[in-house]
Amino acid sequence: MTNQVAAIVGSGTLPYTRGILPASQRGNEATGEGVRTGIQVMVGNPEDAIAVDAWAASGVVVGVTPVQIFGPNTNPLPRTRLVVLQNLGGQDLIIAPTAAGATIADGFTLETPAAGAESRIELPLLHNNEIWARSASATTTVKLVIL
Repeated sequence: MTNQVAAIVGSGTLPYTRGILPASQRGNEATGEGVRTGIQVMVGNPEDAIAVDAWAASGVVVGVTPVQIFGPNTNPLPRTRLVVLQNLGGQDLIIAPTAAGATIADGFTLETPAAGAESRIELPLLHNNEIWARSASATTTVKLVIL
C-alpha cells in the first residue's frame, strides 16, 4: 500500500472552502468535495508572509470630520501585520474601520493622555484594512507606527 497525501482546495482561512471550483474540477472524490490526492506540494498564501523587514511612522492631526489615517492607499508598506496608534493631542480620539462608524456612539475612544487613561492601542491589521479617525472636539494629534 502506498502512502498518499491529500489536500482540500481552499485558502486555509476557511476550512473546507467550497465554490472555488465547479464540482467537476474540485477533485477526484465522487462527491466532488474538493479532496485531491497526489504529490505533496506546499503553496503559500500572501497572508503567510504578512510582514516585510521595514516599518513606517506617521503623525496626523485630525478634526471632527472622520478622515482615513490608514488604508491601502495610504499604507507605505506592501504588507502589514500591526498598526500602533497613540493619541498625543488634547482631545479624545475616536477610531473605527469606516467613516460612518467613527462616531462617539459607535467608535473606539482613545482618551487624551492628560486624562491618565491608556492613549495607545495595537491593532493586528493587514495591508488592505482601513482606520478612520476623528477628534471628539477641536483637533487632536495621532501617531501611527506601521509594522
